[in-house]
Amino acid sequence: MRPPEDMPPPSSQQPPGSNGPRGPRGPDSPDGRQGPQRPRGLTRFRLIIGIVVAAGFVVLFSIRSLSGFWTDYLWFDSLGYASVWWKVLWAKIGLGLLFTAIFFVLLWVNLFIAERLAARAAAAAAGPPEDIATRWRQMSRRRRGLVRIGVALILAFMVGSGVSGQWESWLFFINATDFGLADPQFDRDVGFYVFRLPFFNFLIGWAFAAVLVTFIFTTVWHYLNGAIRVQAPAGSRVAPQVKAHLSLLLGLLALIKAVGYYFDQFELTLSTRGFVDGATYTDVNAQLPVLRLLMVISLFSFLLLVVNIWRRGFTYPVLAVALWVVIAGLAGAAYPAIVQRFQVEPSESTREAPYIERNIEMTRIALGLDSVLQREFNYEPELTAADIENNFDTVRNVRLLDPAVMQDTFQQTQGIKSFYDFRDIDVDRYEIDGQVTQIVLAARELRPTELPTDTWETEHVAYTHGYGVAAAPANDIDANGRPAYALGDIPGVTAPGAEALELDEPGLYVGEDLGGYAIVGAQRAEVDFQDDDDRTETTRYDGADGVGIGGFLRRLAFAVRFGEPNLLVSGEITGDSKILFNRDITERVQLLAPFLS
Repeated sequence: MRPPEDMPPPSSQQPPGSNGPRGPRGPDSPDGRQGPQRPRGLTRFRLIIGIVVAAGFVVLFSIRSLSGFWTDYLWFDSLGYASVWWKVLWAKIGLGLLFTAIFFVLLWVNLFIAERLAARAAAAAAGPPEDIATRWRQMSRRRRGLVRIGVALILAFMVGSGVSGQWESWLFFINATDFGLADPQFDRDVGFYVFRLPFFNFLIGWAFAAVLVTFIFTTVWHYLNGAIRVQAPAGSRVAPQVKAHLSLLLGLLALIKAVGYYFDQFELTLSTRGFVDGATYTDVNAQLPVLRLLMVISLFSFLLLVVNIWRRGFTYPVLAVALWVVIAGLAGAAYPAIVQRFQVEPSESTREAPYIERNIEMTRIALGLDSVLQREFNYEPELTAADIENNFDTVRNVRLLDPAVMQDTFQQTQGIKSFYDFRDIDVDRYEIDGQVTQIVLAARELRPTELPTDTWETEHVAYTHGYGVAAAPANDIDANGRPAYALGDIPGVTAPGAEALELDEPGLYVGEDLGGYAIVGAQRAEVDFQDDDDRTETTRYDGADGVGIGGFLRRLAFAVRFGEPNLLVSGEITGDSKILFNRDITERVQLLAPFLS
């Protein structure tokens, strides 16, 4: 043996077949090895740059939503309704998270079961392995758990996040109360149909879709794991364990469908098929029996699918689905149509009579007419002077002005300027000359599209509001046949005896169909009104409405929300300025009291 001092140094020892000392090799190295690696610092720098760019894109595309989110809260808070905003927000977040988590668990568990069955199921399956499945197993061998979590998480987000839109039906559901009145068909309290049934229907539809998506992806997962082989001989393409797994999922679909048919029968109380709304002859005598039959068939299909676990092939599932399709098509659609056409329509008044009586009775209760006392009124077809004198208050309020045709007259005689607009005419009662008098009246609202100029300052800072009201007794006209205005003109003029119509604050900052926004408390004063002589009066808004827009962040948020850079750079906006938006009355009601319709 050679003594240790005669041995070559470690750096010079080469593996068999090497041609010389090991050193850095370029792309042209004879052994084909890679050249020198890039420095770690450069790679890390590029990774950081990539993350920063990606974060920038995320912020860029989400900043509009974030600004709307924050400014909405500021608006609710300015009106003292922040609790409504928070309640709706938590309902949306809670529903989205809950249903996302439910679907994630449902899909992940089924994919996990599919993988646990993979070894035995693949061994039991006949035929050669599928090429796609083989490549899939090779690629995902070390990351299978992460892939399973990733697939379940992405689909859970897609299926679960949309549930946030059901926040209103969810709040109805958890705050449900009884009306103390049962419907005549199913003897269910009316509160069930108003508060509970909509959410039940959504829940059933979502559950069916979730299980169906789970079934599809579980089938794909079994295929990728080699437990389903399309190229195998017929009858042996699916392993028994896989068939049992998929049969249980199909059985769950059938069970959910049965529950859906149970709740579908209550939807008949909202039917519009018959002569009146509600469950009518065809709904009760044709549609209802079919729904109950379909419910029984769905339960029977569930049992067949469970039994199929211990049988070969898919004869039972095919039989169950075929039976359901035939009954649903023929009995579910054709039979009610035949009954409606050949039994109801030839003798509709007789067939529908009891259901029309139900409709009338429930309508009277809904409108509070069930407690009205009925009594006969013996009248004389001819009026006498004494009759008129004894009913003078009624006769003097006989309407001469028709509100349906007064809008153009009001616009022509009281519009004053083209940018003032009467949206519609209302009817009310006020005291004039000491007597309650029927009045037709309309608010003189702002029409932003007709302002003298179309600059940003004119539209949003100078002309911020409408002005005053025009009101006339419904039973009186002037010498020209026009309304005898008890309140009119700009500035407002009140007729003698009509002091009850006087306005302390004639400015109209919210109204009907009034969109956009207005800046109040700006550097310049607002135009209060312009009269016939083009005389302009200004004012300073001192109302409680509006969101403070002082400060850079708030100005930036509103500039992004409305897509208007002037909100950020204009010198007219001061620290005391406020922004008025959501100025349409109907829109305000829908936002502050979303349970009203």
